[in-house]
Amino acid sequence: MAATSSQSLYQSAAIFAGGLAIGAGTLALSRAAFAPAHKPNKSIKRKVSDAKLRTADASKSSSTAVTAKNTATALAGITADGRTDPPASQQLDHVDAKGAGPAAPAKPELPGHVAPNGVDATAGGQKLTGLVNAQPINAAAPEPEPANRAKHVDARMDLSTVQGPSEAETAAKIAAQSWLLGISSTKLTSTAAIDSIAYGNSTAIFSYESQANGGFGSFSEQEAQLAAEKGWFKGRPSVFKMQTRSGAGNAIIGYLNAKGGSSSTEPTKVVTALTNAAGFAAMAPALVSYHGSDNAKLVLQVSAATHAAEHGQELNITNDYASILSTAAALGDSFEVVLSATRQEAVDLAQYAYQSPKNVVHIFDGAFAGREVGTLNIPTKGQKVDAPEPFLFTGSPKAQTVLVVPSGSHSQAARAVLVTLPPAVRHNVALLSVRSLRDWDEADLRKALPKSVESLHVLEEVSGGVVAGQLYEDIVSSVFDVEFAGSDIPSHVFPLALAPGQNLTAAELSKLLETLSGNHNAALKLQDVIDEADGDHADLLALSGASVLSFFDSEISPTAPLAQLTARAIRDRGSDTQLHARLLSRYDNFEASGILRSDIILSSRPESAADAPIVLAAEENVAKVLVVSDPATTLRSYAPFQSLARGGTVIFNTPGWDVAELDSKLRAEDKRVLAQKSARLLLIDAAAVVEKLNTKTANASGGKAKVGDNVVPAEIAAAVLLVAVLRVQLNISGAALAAFLKRVIGTAPVGINGVEGLVLAAESAIQLHAFNDEEWSRAEPISEAEQNAPLRPTQIRYNGFGPNPDAATVGIEAAPFRSTWAQSAWQHLFSEAYDTKLDSLRPDLPEQTWVVEVTENRRLTPVDYDRNVFHMELSTKGTDLKYEVGEALGVHGWNDEEEVAEFIRWAGFDADEIVNAPSLTEAGKHESRTVFQTLQQNLDIFGKPPKRFYEELGKLATNRDEARWLRFISSAEGSYTFKKLSEIETLTYADVLRMFPSARLPVDQLLTLVEPIKPRHYSIASAQAAVGESIHLLIVTVDWKTPSGSPRYGQCTRYLSQLKPGAKVTVSLKPSVMKLPPIDSQPIIMAGLGTGAAPFRAFIQARAHKKAQGIDVGPLVYYFGSRYRSAEYLYGEELEAYTQDGVIQHMGLAFSRDTSKKVYIQHKILEDGDLLTQYLGPEIEKLEAAGGKAEVVLQDGLINDEDVEEGKKGYFFVCGPTWPVPDIHEALVGAFVKKGLTKDQAEKKMEALKEDERYVLEVY
Repeated sequence: MAATSSQSLYQSAAIFAGGLAIGAGTLALSRAAFAPAHKPNKSIKRKVSDAKLRTADASKSSSTAVTAKNTATALAGITADGRTDPPASQQLDHVDAKGAGPAAPAKPELPGHVAPNGVDATAGGQKLTGLVNAQPINAAAPEPEPANRAKHVDARMDLSTVQGPSEAETAAKIAAQSWLLGISSTKLTSTAAIDSIAYGNSTAIFSYESQANGGFGSFSEQEAQLAAEKGWFKGRPSVFKMQTRSGAGNAIIGYLNAKGGSSSTEPTKVVTALTNAAGFAAMAPALVSYHGSDNAKLVLQVSAATHAAEHGQELNITNDYASILSTAAALGDSFEVVLSATRQEAVDLAQYAYQSPKNVVHIFDGAFAGREVGTLNIPTKGQKVDAPEPFLFTGSPKAQTVLVVPSGSHSQAARAVLVTLPPAVRHNVALLSVRSLRDWDEADLRKALPKSVESLHVLEEVSGGVVAGQLYEDIVSSVFDVEFAGSDIPSHVFPLALAPGQNLTAAELSKLLETLSGNHNAALKLQDVIDEADGDHADLLALSGASVLSFFDSEISPTAPLAQLTARAIRDRGSDTQLHARLLSRYDNFEASGILRSDIILSSRPESAADAPIVLAAEENVAKVLVVSDPATTLRSYAPFQSLARGGTVIFNTPGWDVAELDSKLRAEDKRVLAQKSARLLLIDAAAVVEKLNTKTANASGGKAKVGDNVVPAEIAAAVLLVAVLRVQLNISGAALAAFLKRVIGTAPVGINGVEGLVLAAESAIQLHAFNDEEWSRAEPISEAEQNAPLRPTQIRYNGFGPNPDAATVGIEAAPFRSTWAQSAWQHLFSEAYDTKLDSLRPDLPEQTWVVEVTENRRLTPVDYDRNVFHMELSTKGTDLKYEVGEALGVHGWNDEEEVAEFIRWAGFDADEIVNAPSLTEAGKHESRTVFQTLQQNLDIFGKPPKRFYEELGKLATNRDEARWLRFISSAEGSYTFKKLSEIETLTYADVLRMFPSARLPVDQLLTLVEPIKPRHYSIASAQAAVGESIHLLIVTVDWKTPSGSPRYGQCTRYLSQLKPGAKVTVSLKPSVMKLPPIDSQPIIMAGLGTGAAPFRAFIQARAHKKAQGIDVGPLVYYFGSRYRSAEYLYGEELEAYTQDGVIQHMGLAFSRDTSKKVYIQHKILEDGDLLTQYLGPEIEKLEAAGGKAEVVLQDGLINDEDVEEGKKGYFFVCGPTWPVPDIHEALVGAFVKKGLTKDQAEKKMEALKEDERYVLEVY
């Protein structure tokens, strides 16, 4: 149904207010215009009406008073004939009166619909009996919340946002996870260090919007708050939290001019302002009029960072030197303006600001260098630092051209590129960084420049479309001063203008410096140089021998702190690794609820001024290790693989994905890039490892912890990935890796077996994905949606200093909640405000889905046969669904309509009540549907519940005995009982609720505790090239009886078997290991048991289609096994026809019940050993033809697969149940032994076939 966005609510608040202002007109809106959210068909109405009538009769016979109000129903009214429905408005009146709570529960008419009485679930000598109750405990029914009652006067929807955790809660959570991020320190980033230096050297601090300024000022604010709480005032500065607005500096000037102080030469007031570029500009009018004071000193620590719209479109964080330099130019001579570029330089100049005799404005790189995390040398309070040189020259003393840049991110980037250029270029061009904008001496400038200089090019940010800025004017003025005499004067000074916040890439800077080197005395147009840059540049880390680790993750993922943890591990164990780590994290707060990119530079030498900025060094083609967590989110928004170095390793944290599913999730362009870079792919499911550690810990705790308790928190997943990263980066594993990590996460709650157990579990979960470079290099989009998908950026859109503030509420708003008809009404009336998607097919599903139509549902086995095997055909006409041979079709089945209606009636739920569930694909959005729709289409209420369900019911049960049993079943000691209930009696969620009726579950909790219906996957039994717009399936219905006699049915096969032609089905695709060989002439051997024949029918169709086109195809050998030829020779007529046409070369049919001695397909395989070894081991045939012996076939230097034509290498596929696999393996080994191999050689041959993916199993 409708999917709504919470993000767009504020945007249309005016629309809502205007609509509500109509007043009485709004109240007069007829509710008869609003149909219920679930429109019941006649069949459902009839069933519910019958159930109500039966309930009413039963109640009367038992002298139970039932009011008319209780017998009314929102689905269908009951008149004299039990069939007439009341108007929709009357139905809504009933909903209003009742609210959103459960109706009074009714007694079930048929005892067979509840769990069987007296289930023998013994454990420890106890017997679980007498717990089955026919109806829920009425007294335990929760009272509906007033907000869930849809009244006329209360139909307005709450537009307030979901509130996240408080600051105190957030701080407590961070403190509890100190094992993960380490103890908070101001000594790791220059921004925090400057904040702490200011706090230690000031008498008053004015902090301007620290939260919007990347936390700059938050340390002083927190210290001041702590001081106020503790009563510590002496020797501590006053801290004022300010807002950035026009006249922002007036408060500071007023504070400075206030009376007080002494006549001492030392200032009595040291006032510091912590602000950013926007705040500095807002202070300008007040600062221009300030000429200093004898008893006061003003220091402005200015972060150049700002939020700016790049090219007028996307919001980005960058340094705004344009506004800062223009503001600084307006200040009087009482201010000394200094600029820093590197992290350490920023810290040193921040300290210098307090020892300078003047008022000081210190401008530092707050967007990039200020955010880098790494070791710093922090001056102590009162420690003297050297006054900065006004100019820093880098390059050849014989340079003829000098690029002049104000010290900051631009100068540091240019310096990093310059040192990597060829000697011929470096000989002619140099760099001059301007550290001081005020009080420089022209003699200092002349001293900084070599006499060989002929031209200066001033690169600076300018605004307003002008071609030159203030620095250019100052340089020109100084160059033509008397200090520059005669031939020493550079003949030319040229401007190079950057737009505010514009950053040049390494390739663009390289091109600029190369152009300047060969063009001494001519002006340049910067845009022309940028256009000529081809993307190639030298490795910025080559000289230092450093390496890069890059991380992409979702902001709200438990593994988001992985980069911080990795950097801390390297930093804390630096003496062991001899490595130094620098980390930069950048956030995109607007994409997919927040994407995080982090980069770490590892170097064997300490940080120096020549080090490349991380943002520049980690652009492309440099990451030795790339970690992609939450790829379902990150790969939808970004294409991160350009960051990878050739031969680098990609570590995928793939929750619930296997190798085949990763193949399907990667776009064709991703595959091509990975193939081009010869990447090594590793897969690990960190969440599954954490769950495994949780289970082990719970089982070993002797019942003190329950399975499902978060004894091992979800954030340990970051430590799991750390194991994988360090294995690759440091090349250590096992005990050595565990010893390394003990000093990093030794206090972390990693489970019963400690860090050693964590390392062992993580290492065993790592999978290597050996893809085919050649195949991936030719990858093409597999669907029209992929082909038309917009291009994804390779670089992060850096628009957040930290996680999205709303990210903390994601876990809160993700909980389903109960609603009313009014919610859906508002979503339809104000669809733009709610971003309602009325055409969404299944918005609750993360994978792409299609709706297909049933065109044929034909039973293949006799009607009187005990197994119903049926053939189904689905039409894909009108969709873009394309599938490959061997893929599986995911069918999103529904629960049985009658069972759902019966469960709703028993539980007392209102079938038409509206519930809102969170979207799995778009954070912040919800899907609205009725209770009936939810139980039929979404919740697996007739599936098997996990232990956690029993545990949660134990908290709700009001009956003491039921609560005790529920706690016992969910404990470690109750494992046997749980196993018996789950695996032998196969109890469902509905059965368990009926067994423990005092544990009443409201609808919203039911949505949280019951797992969603998962798609059931069936191998596609057709080749699209042969059948066109159609999909064929081969399915067997699953049904059985429990030991107590209760019938059980396979949810999806039951659903499919009942579909008629014309019915619509929601489907998705899943890749499979069953793929046709890459060369058409390669032999294929297929072994299918029962419905395992499905993919092989597709194989045969594909080969037959190609043969009909005149393409030379290889031989097909088909083995099929079932019980009776007369009943289960599936597609027998087709197979015989294919054999006569020569498509199938040989068939081996095994019908186990047709003869007195049972015959299985492994027996047929053993009989055909010579034929199979000819196809699977063509090298043996080649050796024997040359007079050799098969015994030496596997020995090095004699003969191997490489000497055999690829088109002759056969493939062996098995599909079906697992039980015959060992016998098939032995049959093949025996066939190779008959050809002369030893048993050991035959086993090695089978392993080689598996590694080459020529022996493929898809068994269940």
